[in-house]
Amino acid sequence: MAVAAKYTRFLLDEFDFSGESNNLEVSLTVNPLKDTGFQNEAETYVAGLSESSISQGGYYSGKGAGYIEQEIQSRLGTATAVYVAALFGTNTAACPAYVTALTWGQQMNIDMPLDNLIQLKSNWPASGGLIRGLRLTSVATQTITGIGTLASVDLGAQGTAGGKGFLFVQSISGSATNATIDFESSATEGGAYASEGTASFSAVGVQVVTFSGTVDRWIRLNVTSMGGATNFVIVAVAGTSGVTY
Repeated sequence: MAVAAKYTRFLLDEFDFSGESNNLEVSLTVNPLKDTGFQNEAETYVAGLSESSISQGGYYSGKGAGYIEQEIQSRLGTATAVYVAALFGTNTAACPAYVTALTWGQQMNIDMPLDNLIQLKSNWPASGGLIRGLRLTSVATQTITGIGTLASVDLGAQGTAGGKGFLFVQSISGSATNATIDFESSATEGGAYASEGTASFSAVGVQVVTFSGTVDRWIRLNVTSMGGATNFVIVAVAGTSGVTY
């Protein structure tokens, strides 16, 4: 069954700009390299390097820190860590998500038609490719109020070449000092879970956890310390090499 495009989310570091966006495109291409030789009856090609990006379109919503125009502008050509995510089919648990492993703002276009709203467009090339994973929170954004495990997600198969976990910490109530959330995997949904890596944070932003070796099929989050915070809001994505990407 087709899914309405309204079930889409656009994340830029700790910000969720879904409400200011109305267009999102994930582009994944492999450039062809021509290897046509004598005696060929038509052009022939081999696969070259991959190229991928996330493009966003939406609306100007105001000025200042935390608003989409300033947050995009401040990341144009930046060399600091920037993470962009496109989630689709968000009306279902464990929806697919594409995350830039390394990116920067390539461009921002501002369109001001007299008979319409001020519109913004941005593009985020993914250096090193996009990581495809699944959302690990059962709802769009998960509010964490205490330690404990969240529901597990089925990645479909065991991976043997590691993977990535992304933790988007969007807000913190109170003060968090070295709060910790563990990414854990198990061969079965109700089996024994083992740690694949821990995200530690004291402020909003994105934490990246690199998995190594074998990662089992079922993935979950385990909140092991609140760091003194009353609560925090997160979105988490995990993927395994050779399975989800």
